Amino acid sequence: MKLYLKIVLQVFLILYVISCENPVNNGVEYLPPETYLSVFSMPGDTVAPGSTVKKIYWWGDSPNGFVVGFRISFDSLNWGYTTKTDSTFVFTISGQDSVFRIWVAAVDNRGMVDPTPATNLYPVINSPPSMVFDVGTEIPDTIFPIATLKWTGTDPDGDNTIKNYFWSLNDTNHFHSVPGNLNIMTLTKDSGLISGNYCVYMKAMDIAGSFSPIVRMPADTTKFFYVKSVTGRVLLIKDMPQNEMSTADSYFATVLDTVKYDVLDIKSGNGKLIPKIINPMFVETLKLFKVVIWSANRGGQVTSNDPNFTLAQSSLPYYLAANGKVFWTSGIPDNFIGQGSLFNFGPVDSIKSSCYIQFNFPGDTLKSEYSGYPDLYASSFIAITRGIYYPNTAQLVFKLLYNPNRPYCLDDSYIAVKDANVNPKIFLMVMPIYYLNNNQNNSKAFFVKLLQDFGLLPQ
Repeated sequence: MKLYLKIVLQVFLILYVISCENPVNNGVEYLPPETYLSVFSMPGDTVAPGSTVKKIYWWGDSPNGFVVGFRISFDSLNWGYTTKTDSTFVFTISGQDSVFRIWVAAVDNRGMVDPTPATNLYPVINSPPSMVFDVGTEIPDTIFPIATLKWTGTDPDGDNTIKNYFWSLNDTNHFHSVPGNLNIMTLTKDSGLISGNYCVYMKAMDIAGSFSPIVRMPADTTKFFYVKSVTGRVLLIKDMPQNEMSTADSYFATVLDTVKYDVLDIKSGNGKLIPKIINPMFVETLKLFKVVIWSANRGGQVTSNDPNFTLAQSSLPYYLAANGKVFWTSGIPDNFIGQGSLFNFGPVDSIKSSCYIQFNFPGDTLKSEYSGYPDLYASSFIAITRGIYYPNTAQLVFKLLYNPNRPYCLDDSYIAVKDANVNPKIFLMVMPIYYLNNNQNNSKAFFVKLLQDFGLLPQ
């Protein structure tokens, strides 16, 4: 009986084991998947032979199921996982060329991994970077010790592989580095810009240590830009027409004879001395000075003689925000109609559009409305003078006093204001100051009081 029970149990065990087998495979051994690996340059891909940027494709085949993913390694020890069948890799190299190997192992739906991963060697040749100075950012022929350079760097292996840029003044033996993520920098006196002739050399270096060809500013190897020193705390910006330059030069030499000042001519040569990069180069140039006197023409109908309002609007607000002081003196173009948007840097509500004042010589007076400022008298005929309206926060300093025989446009006679009673930042006069010199003592006294208000001279 015991033998019979033992035989029955063995039969049941055999039947149970058989019933647990997969009836489809009938005990056939499962095989792991196979993996295949290649690299292609497909239409639209930006992959060059030998580049550090490569697009690699892989695929797998499972004899007993289907492939669900892939394990990937670059050292056969540390593995990642992906369901993708391709990827673009940027190979970081430490020399001019190198060889990289990749391993890929397919994984099937049962979790089986290819025990013999597909592997390939990828030789990589580094491509050097290149750089150019941006068109339209050339440094003017003559500057103060502020020079802004702007450039574009590229690298066939990816622009982010540029590690550093290098610059040097006047030779290629003393390069200084800046980070590769920059594309603009400003050189100053601290960078070595002192009085004299200069050029700048630059080059780019990638992460593999390859250098770009050297570029030069100015590009013409026979030319240099001249750096002139700052000699005073006042900058006179000459923005008047050529035929008025001599009158303005004589005037300022007389009224500022006890004050050191430097000059920037932005009108001559079609504005060739205006920095191409307004912010920061022009703005930082202004910041070299405590006071800026921006002197322009009478206004009128000749558009080419108009003050450079575009330059003023894009620079003076930044200069004023840095605690700079501005004396603006110019007429207003008669082709401008509307509010005071021309003077986004000054205390102007609006500009009279329908009435033009003729300021005559002799006879008309610029009457002081503020203690300490003397009356000013015309030394030349000034046609088409236009007044302004100003906000309540500003202080009226001058208005026109007419000959009683010509009492016209009296509502448009506000000519000069300052933005504050105490510690003003800007004094705005809508007449050219160099034609208000019929009394030189008063002209000098005006500038003494102005520079006292600006904190440049003691009270």
